[in-house]
Amino acid sequence: MEYTAEPGQFVLLAARASADAHNLDALQQLRTSLGAQVGAAGNVDFEQIDRVESAAVSLASAHYDLIITNPTAPWAVEHSSQALASLLLALKPNGSLLLAEIVLDRPGSLEQSPITRTKEELEQQLRFAGFVDSHIECRDSVSDETLRLLAEKCWKLPNADAFVDQARGHIRLATASAKKPAYNVGAAAALSFGKKAKSGTAASDKPARKVWMIRVDSDDDDDAEIEDQDELLKDEDLVRPDMASLARPGDLKPRRKPCKNCTCGLADGGDVDESQACKPAETKKAKKPVDVVNVKSSCGSCSLGDAFRCSSCPYLGMPAFKPGEQVKLGGSMLHDDFMP
Repeated sequence: MEYTAEPGQFVLLAARASADAHNLDALQQLRTSLGAQVGAAGNVDFEQIDRVESAAVSLASAHYDLIITNPTAPWAVEHSSQALASLLLALKPNGSLLLAEIVLDRPGSLEQSPITRTKEELEQQLRFAGFVDSHIECRDSVSDETLRLLAEKCWKLPNADAFVDQARGHIRLATASAKKPAYNVGAAAALSFGKKAKSGTAASDKPARKVWMIRVDSDDDDDAEIEDQDELLKDEDLVRPDMASLARPGDLKPRRKPCKNCTCGLADGGDVDESQACKPAETKKAKKPVDVVNVKSSCGSCSLGDAFRCSSCPYLGMPAFKPGEQVKLGGSMLHDDFMP
């Protein structure tokens, strides 16, 4: 895949490189080529993808126009969600990401392999990270030489030959391109819920608001009729009532107002003799305190407790006691539950 940049762009080149890596020369050549393309107005930076993933380095927010990651063989980087999120923050709005990664041809094609995802899963990971307009292409299978280099130098597998035989034809190189949305993370915009009239615009120039109307003279529906409310009234309904007709009949006397504690039934609207005054309401007598000392029980079970008492026993709710003994609350029952 050929990587190009526009003049004046800020480019970030991210890859996994070390002193014994086999892609140092290719990375240096790519960085030199990109530097010549962006010119003096642009810049090409390089950063280890492992440091970006572990947050050991903090990339400048919305700084790069183009980010190229894992561009050279043996493509040993599997981009995590943390790495993709950091790269998204470093891109400017509408910035581009060019990514290369080796993927499986189908899920579960290899029993033991550091490679875990397919082309579809890589595209899903890009969407979850926040990228848009993602496009992924899969090339031919990775060569045996690259597989052996991955197994021996990058993944340090104990049996590289067995892995190459197992992975032959099942691992492909995927190249992806995606963009950052046209807004930056944390951007805000005001929502206009109503437009104010400009100064100098007359109020009469505004169009009148439309309201619901019913057309009674519609020619399309001849059968539709609306009832005239005046025709529903009779002649006697239009006559104004006379004050004499509203007066109380002569043989009907006004009723007196019932008392507050009425006991004769006048407040209920019944026919009562109003010449007799209401009888005073009966006052309930206060209950005498239950005598626990001089207990006289007809059943002999009052002192045993509620389980043995009758339904009308005056000792219901009291604890069990001995006849002649005064009930007392002992212990902490006389103290407040809350101690300041």
